[in-house]
Amino acid sequence: MMDAITDPRVEKVSVMKSARVGYTKIIDHVVGYYLHQDPSPILVVQPRVEDAEDYSKSEIAPMLRDTAVLSEIAPDPKTRTGENTLLKKTMKNGASIALVGANSPGGFRRITVRIVLFDEVDGYPVGGAGSEGDQIALGTKRSETFWNRKIVSGSTPTIKGLSRIEKLYQEGDQRRFYVPCPHCGDYQVLEWGGKDVTHGIKWDKDEQGQALPETVHYVCKHNGCVILEQEKPELIKNGE
Repeated sequence: MMDAITDPRVEKVSVMKSARVGYTKIIDHVVGYYLHQDPSPILVVQPRVEDAEDYSKSEIAPMLRDTAVLSEIAPDPKTRTGENTLLKKTMKNGASIALVGANSPGGFRRITVRIVLFDEVDGYPVGGAGSEGDQIALGTKRSETFWNRKIVSGSTPTIKGLSRIEKLYQEGDQRRFYVPCPHCGDYQVLEWGGKDVTHGIKWDKDEQGQALPETVHYVCKHNGCVILEQEKPELIKNGE
C-alpha cells in the first residue's frame, strides 16, 4: 500500500481492509514521508473532530517528537501559534499537516493541499458535512490545483452495497497482495481461512481443547504446504 501511495504514477489509492491491521500506522508513515522526504501540504480527514484531535495527540505528536528527522523540522511543541495548533502544524521546511473531522461543516474551507488522507470513510456522517456536501468530494477539491496530488481513502467496510470504501475500491483496479508459497511456489492471497476450509491460519489444541499459540502456522491454499512464522519475511519480500 505504501509503495502505491508514494508511486508518482498513482493518483488515488483506496484501501478496503479488515479491522486492526495497522492502517493507522500506514497513515502515520505516509504523513511522515510527505513531511520530510517530499515536503507537501497534507490534509487528514477523520470521522469526527474529536477523532482528529485524538489522532493528533496519540499519533502525530509522538511521531514528531520521537522521530529524529521529523523533530528537527517540527515546530516547538511548547508554543501555540497559528502555525502550531492541535489541528494544524507547519514544518520548518514548508511542509504542513491539517486535521479535520468529517462532521465539521467549515473544516474544509481555506485549505489547499497536495496530499489528502481519508481515514475510516465508512464512519463519516451520512449526508455529508452539514450543508457543505460530501466529505470526500470536499477534501478532494482541496487538492485540485496540484498536478501531482495524492488521494488516499481507507476503511473497514460496513454494509455491502452501501459502503463508501467498497464503492471506491470497485472504482480502482482492485489489486490484492499475492505471495508465493515458499514450498510449492504457487502465488496466493493470505486469508484467515476458517473451520470449513483446509487452508489459512491453523493451530493445534491441548487435551482440554484450548488453542496452543506456539503451534500456529499457515496452510497453503493450493497444495496444503505448512508455512511457519519464520518463513514469513521471505514470503512477503517476494510478494507482488
